[in-house]
Parts: sequence; C-alpha cells; structure tokens
Amino acid sequence: MMIPLSILIAEDEVLTRVDIKAMLEKAGYVVCGECSDGRDAVNTAKRTSPDLAILDIMMPKLDGLEVAKIFQNMNIPVIMLTAYSQPSFISRAECVHACGYLIKPTSENGLLAMVRIAYARWKDTQNIKQELAETKNQLANQQTIAHARVILKDKLGVSEQEAHRQLLRQAMQKRVTLVEVAKQIISSHKAAKVLNNSDRNN
Repeated sequence: MMIPLSILIAEDEVLTRVDIKAMLEKAGYVVCGECSDGRDAVNTAKRTSPDLAILDIMMPKLDGLEVAKIFQNMNIPVIMLTAYSQPSFISRAECVHACGYLIKPTSENGLLAMVRIAYARWKDTQNIKQELAETKNQLANQQTIAHARVILKDKLGVSEQEAHRQLLRQAMQKRVTLVEVAKQIISSHKAAKVLNNSDRNN
C-alpha cells in the first residue's frame, strides 16, 4: 500500500483553500498544513516537511513565487495556483522551477491530475540528479584507484596490471573496498613526500 502524499496548501482566499483541501482529502491525500500567507507557509513547511505544496501566487507577507524559491532550496516541489493566466506570471513560475500551474477556479479533475503529474515530474528530476551524483562519485573513485595504481607501479617497479592486483589483494586482506585502500595509499604517499621534503630542508 502506497503512503499518501502530504500536501501543504497556501492560499489567502478561505473558500478556495477549503475547496482544495476537501478535494485532496477526498482523493486520499493528507493535508499537512493550511496557510493564508507566505511567511506562515514557510514556517509550516519547516515543521511538517510536506511532499508537495500548492501555493497561491498573490499572498500577503511573501508571495507564492518567493515562497517557491525557498521551497526549492528545501527540496519541496510546488504547484502554483492563481487567478492570473498572463504569460508574465507563467514565466516567473517557470523561473522558480514550479512543477505545475493551475488557474483558479480549478476543477477536482484538474487539481488531482496536476498533483499526480507535478509529483511524478519532480520525482523524475530527483532520480536524474541522483544518477548524476552517483556517476560523478563513481568517476571520482575510478580516478582515486588509478592514482593509487600509479603510485604502487612506481614504488614497486611493476606493471599497472600487477599494481592493480596488489590493490585487490590489500582490499581483500583488510576487508575494505578498493577505493578505501586507494585512499590509504595516496594518503601515505603524500605523508611520505612531506616527510622527505622536511628532511631535505633540515
């Protein structure tokens, strides 16, 4: 069974906020907070950590676009809600990386479809970011292993293949990963160089 999304609603029009809450709860979502201004929306989000936020653009204290910028840093996806459909508002919403955009008054079908689409879009983006981070980490590990291999090759006067086998043997003996052994070798090599330089200077 899937855990229902928790959703924060920030809308200064009470009737609109009540309608949206009723539609979301009827569909099985959890409304974790209701706010009438942008500042309260930020404070509520810090307390409740919502999976998604629906923000009215025109709100007192902080408008929805300012809140969306803050939520972007908090890794909370947002749907912008407004009575305005001018291109300038849509452009501003795009600048804060809103995952969806709804024009008031919104229908139940339109709201629920946008929630599903917006959250799915955000999840796709998160997966891509994670894959990029993993690829970057993998490349860094490969560079570390290659560096350690060169150090062993020069130190022992062996081929790169034999140096790599030495790395594998050490990893198995110490029961650690290959990259951890490589980091230890690089660290010891740097320490030895510092010591040699110090001896020369003295």
